[in-house]
Amino acid sequence: MNENYEKLNAWLEYENLEKTLLSELVKLKDEGNAEEINDRFYKELEFGTGGLRGILGAGTNRMNIYTVRKATVGLAKYLNSKYDKASVAIGYDSRINSDLFAETASEALLAYGIDVFLYDVLMPAPAVGFAARFHKCQAGVMITASHNPCKYNGYKVYNGEGCQVTEIAAEEILHEILRTGLFDELPKKTGAKLTYMKEETKNAFYEAVLSSKMTWGDEASMKEELGALSVVYSPLNGAGNIPVREVLNRIGVKNIHIVKEQEAPDGNFPTCPYPNPEKKEALEKGLELLRKVDTDLLIATDPDCDRIGLALIEDGEEILLTGNETGILLFDFICNMRVWSKTMPPNPVLVRTIVSTKMPDLIAEEFGVTVKTTLTGFKYIGEQIGELERNGRKDDYILGFEESYGYLSGTYVRDKDAVNAAMLVCQMAAYYKKRGKTLAKRLKELYEKYGYFKNHLIEFAFEGEKGMHKMAEIMNALRNDPPATIAEEKVTQVIDYENQPGFPKSNVIEALLESGSSFIARPSGTEPKLKIYFSAKGATKEAALAEIAAMEKEMREMLNN
Repeated sequence: MNENYEKLNAWLEYENLEKTLLSELVKLKDEGNAEEINDRFYKELEFGTGGLRGILGAGTNRMNIYTVRKATVGLAKYLNSKYDKASVAIGYDSRINSDLFAETASEALLAYGIDVFLYDVLMPAPAVGFAARFHKCQAGVMITASHNPCKYNGYKVYNGEGCQVTEIAAEEILHEILRTGLFDELPKKTGAKLTYMKEETKNAFYEAVLSSKMTWGDEASMKEELGALSVVYSPLNGAGNIPVREVLNRIGVKNIHIVKEQEAPDGNFPTCPYPNPEKKEALEKGLELLRKVDTDLLIATDPDCDRIGLALIEDGEEILLTGNETGILLFDFICNMRVWSKTMPPNPVLVRTIVSTKMPDLIAEEFGVTVKTTLTGFKYIGEQIGELERNGRKDDYILGFEESYGYLSGTYVRDKDAVNAAMLVCQMAAYYKKRGKTLAKRLKELYEKYGYFKNHLIEFAFEGEKGMHKMAEIMNALRNDPPATIAEEKVTQVIDYENQPGFPKSNVIEALLESGSSFIARPSGTEPKLKIYFSAKGATKEAALAEIAAMEKEMREMLNN
């Protein structure tokens, strides 16, 4: 009997094992599926700056009440070692068992004497980071797997600033997690207090979002323009439905057509098995409605409402804006509106990730904005906001964005916020509509002015233990023996972010080409995937896309070999 069968038997021997998990493991043992048993027990779910994320089910490498409780006990011990009295804000989205896991985390924290502020209904992830700040908590926990398929759930941890925990904090929490047994009994409750966050906290969050809206005229004229806008909205069966509609209603957007099949919270995501607004499949129901009704725009938010996707119909053609294109449009709009309203700070700052388009850098030059770049992940953008705040420059921050459809224009949280982005997008669409333009036409103007910057992402899935080893082999090959040329272009520089000054250590490789094109390779921090990001600039859209196609073709051949 191998080690993983022994682990399975240890679970079965636990007398209080939750009934659903028990029946799952009994069936698994009877079937004798060695590969499945190995995948469930060969490791524990990894805790890092992104917290936990994994497939739902029984096992150490699965999301269940025991792995959630163990992680929370580790967090509790960490907080008790740092603070005399700590508190934690907790939220959850519509995913399967999200409410159960939120309850499990609350019980564990309370048992260790830590006060808990728990949302009374599902709310977006950024609302948890906000609540941690609003209630002066020392941490926040969001139960979500973001845009992953329905078989996943996760556990995201924020610090007291509302930013995802840093590498140092994650390591210290992990140290406590590793010292905790999976089936350890919780201590008896110690008088810690559970408070349900209701309308006061929610309204404070909405007001914080509204504080970052743009201004281009008097309130009456802006409301008139927003009232003339018509949008289709899909929350993709997630947490964004009420918050997004509430904020849009408050700024004056009244004509909102909801995708009924994707309105109600449903962790099975029946009409979009991969509820990612980056993917056209997730937007199909919204596009159907967009074609039926006379509207200007489709917006969709992912289940935890921190990412947003946009689409429109132009001359009969469906146009899905990429995350980079939305970022370009938002940055240009914010700069113009801030200049018009005389609210541009003396030393404005844009923060973007290294895998995001470089086109905003040219827009920034025109408006005198400093561009700061970070590693992939909005937590690094959040850290930059925190640093500006500590240096007395919080108001200098005007936008942060990443190519994976995440945006934030305010400093009330340290995470991407699709409620904020939905508000800004609708303001932007209403502004251009009044002036005879669509978002597509405005984007074309920007491309003609600054050049056609195109970015493209390809992903390679590597499931299970063998897949993780394969990804490591590929990254080591790119690091130790990088290609001399790509698409008949010389590779002029290879940047290894394992040891790049000014950046935290990260398993990321960037290759720069003679023409200014580039590619970046990195394993995903949340999924078993290797991601390759291509970037090119051309005098025309076709030239930029041809450059990317040539790079992709050669990279695929290289990795297949």
